[in-house]
Amino acid sequence: MALDIVYGVVNNKFAIDNLKKAIGSIKKITEDDSTLFLGYPLTVKADEAITIDALLLTRKKGIIAFIMHNKNVNEEERQDKLFYDLDYALGKYEKLRLKREIAVSRTVMTYFQTEEIPSDEEGYIFVNDENLASAYELADDLNSKYYETLCECIYKITKIKPKKKRTNVCAENSKGAIIKQIEAKVANLDIWQKKAAYEVPDGPQQIRGLAGSGKTVVLALKAAYLHSQHPEWNIVITYYTRSLKQQYEALITNFMLEFSDESPDWDRLQIIHAWGSNSEIGIYSVAARQANLIPNDLIAARRKYGFGFEFNGACRELLNVGKEKLLPVFDAILIDEAQDLPDAFFQICYQLANEPKRIVFAYDELQNLNNLNSISVEKMFGVNEDGTPVISLKNEDNQPRQDIVLPICYRNTKWALTIAHALGFGIYRKPEMIQGFANPGIWEDIGYEIKSGKLKKGSHVKLIRDNKSTPPYFAELLSPEEAFISKVFKNEQEQFVWIAEQIRKDIIEGELDPDDILVIFPDAYYSQSSYHTFKRYLAVHGIQSILAGVTSDRDTFKIVGAVTCASIYRAKGNEFPMVYIADAQFCNKKGDEVTRRNVIFTAITRARAWVRVCGYGDEMDKLNQEIQQCIDCKYMLDFKNPTDEELEKMKSLYKSLSKENKELISKSGSNMKQLIDLYKKGEIKKEDLTELFAMFNEIIDE
Repeated sequence: MALDIVYGVVNNKFAIDNLKKAIGSIKKITEDDSTLFLGYPLTVKADEAITIDALLLTRKKGIIAFIMHNKNVNEEERQDKLFYDLDYALGKYEKLRLKREIAVSRTVMTYFQTEEIPSDEEGYIFVNDENLASAYELADDLNSKYYETLCECIYKITKIKPKKKRTNVCAENSKGAIIKQIEAKVANLDIWQKKAAYEVPDGPQQIRGLAGSGKTVVLALKAAYLHSQHPEWNIVITYYTRSLKQQYEALITNFMLEFSDESPDWDRLQIIHAWGSNSEIGIYSVAARQANLIPNDLIAARRKYGFGFEFNGACRELLNVGKEKLLPVFDAILIDEAQDLPDAFFQICYQLANEPKRIVFAYDELQNLNNLNSISVEKMFGVNEDGTPVISLKNEDNQPRQDIVLPICYRNTKWALTIAHALGFGIYRKPEMIQGFANPGIWEDIGYEIKSGKLKKGSHVKLIRDNKSTPPYFAELLSPEEAFISKVFKNEQEQFVWIAEQIRKDIIEGELDPDDILVIFPDAYYSQSSYHTFKRYLAVHGIQSILAGVTSDRDTFKIVGAVTCASIYRAKGNEFPMVYIADAQFCNKKGDEVTRRNVIFTAITRARAWVRVCGYGDEMDKLNQEIQQCIDCKYMLDFKNPTDEELEKMKSLYKSLSKENKELISKSGSNMKQLIDLYKKGEIKKEDLTELFAMFNEIIDE
């Protein structure tokens, strides 16, 4: 087992590097599930940020804090101060106290680079490369029962434990009891999450992983970390899905209490939407006002640029007419849901960021299955006049990483995730898949292992989820048969009756709260009308509900005591213990197949424990056959990797509408509405629409 190293901000880099090498050479440390934090942010005390030069956290010894020797100061006094600072920081956690004492071992050492060191005095330890191993052995042992809690405290994540007490849970094996156990699992960070939260390079950084790998929590923790260490900085965290604001406010507030026992200064640490408007602050609207432009709102941008291209058009317009007027105002910009934001937005962020351009952007790999390659940083941020990229990302030895992959999916069961990928790619679809990876090796990057065959173009392969990419508690607490269910109904009414009845059982018999349940309507165009029909079926059982962003304000996604219903676009970025997907047949209809498959993938991956895929008609029956084939294959992906020629054929057959065609259709739709309004007003007659009728007849005849 290798030593995990997290690179923070350090002062004496040369001494720190030597200490790191010395620690890494001690076998008993590297075998002991150890993490070495370089420049560890202990706490903020009396407005002073207290940072430890190096902090070693091990299962056997607990905490060992290192001070780099400074010949100009009294080392005993420095050790005393750090010991009391450790007691102050750890004493805040009740679970780490035993009566009036701190229950966990903590050792303070001063590291010397020289061969000669002072003799140890009572209570003071001085080490160099030669005696470091023996000093480690002599340090007090940690009572193992405190290790997991100590990790939570060191990582500053104790307050993300679930707030719900779930006092209504009585039955031992109810859904409420199961989700209570899942939520109670130790919320520690894995090594990549630690790096993503605490490593801050002097420049941009990308954080990527599957949905549910912890990106939102990591970004919130990084924001609180930067705010506590640099309260004078102007920091902004931004996002695409409006309902994320509620989540970010809660997370950052809790993390700040861990760092400093104080609430955030929301004037210095802002949580704002990517867009904004004339009446609401946003990244785009801030930039527009700098450029002396009136920010486009949704309606104005849609009128100019067409449905689905509003934000890209607004950002592009701003860059075209006002880029030279944009001035840096933020010391750090943290961006969530980068996969949903246009390239022009990142170029605006680059202009608004102070040097050294600390822009941290996180995105879901495969959140949009029709974009099967990693995000192009060169395309996002553009190129200089000489053709070189405006920014580049590289991971260098002994430096904070600029490109971090989060490999473990904590949100979804392996059964649901496998089915989501099977449907998203159409692996069991007849007659053929809809899409595939240009680089088949990506399957391993996202947590699959080869059961047989090869990940090579044109080769057959069988893949299963790698156990290392899925937390063990899912298999301990859930069965695949209960975790994922798909149902085919005769019609919409039968479907809604069943879903409402199941939700009633989830609440009464399953002991879930109404706000544990999410109902997704995949067809965003009809989501409001579908909800208004469906809510009547819930009302029969006395169950309250909301349509997120419509019957609630647009920044609120859930309220206590109500089932959340949402279109797929509102649901993105959120997770619920129980997810019902209604009208799933939409995802198997012809036309824009890639986008429709992306929708079902995204909907399934909102579920924390249970998924119910529901629909009616022939298209749902065919979709259900794909699901059942994946289940019959024991949740294995069994397929032939497409060749380059086959990939091109897929793109030709199933590609999404081009940007130009979507804009044309959107503008034509607006024109059609105007024609209908004019006809209703009597300002035009049927005879005036002869050419239009002829065009429709030609399409129908084809």
